[in-house]
Amino acid sequence: MTDLLITNGRLLDPARDLDGVMDIAIEDGEITEIAPNIEQSSAVRVIDAAGLLVTPGLIDIHTHAAAGIRMAGREDMMADVDTAGVHSGVTTILDAGSTGAFNVGGFVNFIVPGTVTRTFALLNVGTMGVARAPEVRDADDIDIDAGIAALTARPDVLVGVKARMVSPGIKTLGIELPKAAKKIAVGADTGAFLMVHVGDIMGQDPVAAELAPQLLSEVLTEGDVVTHSLSFQVGALLNDGRLLDEAKVARERGVIFDVGVGKANFSFESAKQVMDQGFVPDTLSSDISQASRHAGPTHSLVECMAKMLALGVSLEDVIRMTTSRPAEVLGIENETGTLTVGYDADITLLEVVDGDFLFRDETGGTLTGSKALRPVSTVRAGEVIPVDFGPRPWGWLPERA
Repeated sequence: MTDLLITNGRLLDPARDLDGVMDIAIEDGEITEIAPNIEQSSAVRVIDAAGLLVTPGLIDIHTHAAAGIRMAGREDMMADVDTAGVHSGVTTILDAGSTGAFNVGGFVNFIVPGTVTRTFALLNVGTMGVARAPEVRDADDIDIDAGIAALTARPDVLVGVKARMVSPGIKTLGIELPKAAKKIAVGADTGAFLMVHVGDIMGQDPVAAELAPQLLSEVLTEGDVVTHSLSFQVGALLNDGRLLDEAKVARERGVIFDVGVGKANFSFESAKQVMDQGFVPDTLSSDISQASRHAGPTHSLVECMAKMLALGVSLEDVIRMTTSRPAEVLGIENETGTLTVGYDADITLLEVVDGDFLFRDETGGTLTGSKALRPVSTVRAGEVIPVDFGPRPWGWLPERA
C-alpha cells in the first residue's frame, strides 16, 4: 500500500537537476518512488497536483517563532511555530536566537514538542535573548558556561548560536561580542555553528562598519552564517555601495551568506548593489515575526521568494536557496531538502501565479514583479497539512501593481 500519492505536478528539485511532470509515492513518512504515471490503485490518498509546483519542503533558517514564551512585553513579536511553518508551506524552521541560556528551556521543552513543523533553534548569546532587547549591553549579559551547558543538553534542537552586531553591545564589547558567541558554539563541541546579524539597526554606530571586516576575517569559519547579507544598515556588507572584499574571502572559506529579509534589514537598492557585484546569497530566509507577518513588509517566506524572483534570481535558484542549501546549513541534508527516495516526505505544493505584483521594503522602496508564489499544501513526514488563509486580508498573494 502507498499512503499518499502526489500526481501530475511539476517536480522541481535543483539539488537533483530534477524538473518535470512526475508522481511521488509516500509510505510511512518517506518517499518511496518518483516516476511518471505511478499506479494509483494501491494508494490510500491521491493528490492531483496538476498545474502546481512540487518542491522539497521549504526551509526557513531565520525566524522568530517562540510564541508562548514570556517576552516581557514583546510577546506580539513572536510568531507561532506552525503558523510560520507548515501552515505557510514551510516544513522546517530555525528560530534565530529568540531565547538565551536563561530562558531557552521553555522553548525547547514546552513549545517544540507540540509542533508539527521540524523545529530547530539558535541560542542567543545574550542570556535572555530578545526578551531583553538589545540583548547584549555589556559583558554581564553573556554567560559562556551557561550557553555551553544549554547547547550540550539539547543538541537535537539547539544547533548554533546567534549574535547581533548592534548597539550598545558592539560599542562596549567590540569584536569580543561575536567572539564570545563563537566560544559558546565551539565550547559545546556539538557541531554548532554561529549566525551573526550584520547591520546596526539599534544605533547606526560607525563602529559597526569598522567591525564588519574583522568579523568576516577573524571570527567566522566554515559553516558559520552571515544573515542580512542584503542589508542597507551601517555595518552590513556594503561600504559606500561597495561589497566588502572580506565577504568574498569569507565565502571562499565556507562561510554561508543568508538574505534574512526581515523588516529593517533589507532594501531593493542594497540588494541590487550587492548582487550586481556578483554576490548572490546562498540561502533565503524571512526573519519573520508575528508583527512582520501582518504589518509587513515581510509577510511570508513565499513572498520573500517572489521578491527575489523580481530581483532577477531564477526560480531554480530561489528553490535551492530555500531547500537544499539551508538543509546543508542545518546538517539535515541526508534527511530532507531534496526529493529523493528514502528521504523524509517533506514536500511543498506551490502555485506559481502570473500577474503584476508590487513589493515593498522598509525604506519605502518598491519593486514590481510578474510572478508570485502561493502555498497550496504542505506534506510533513508524509502527513498532509493544510495551509492557512494567509497573512494579508485577501490571502497569500502580494499587492497588485
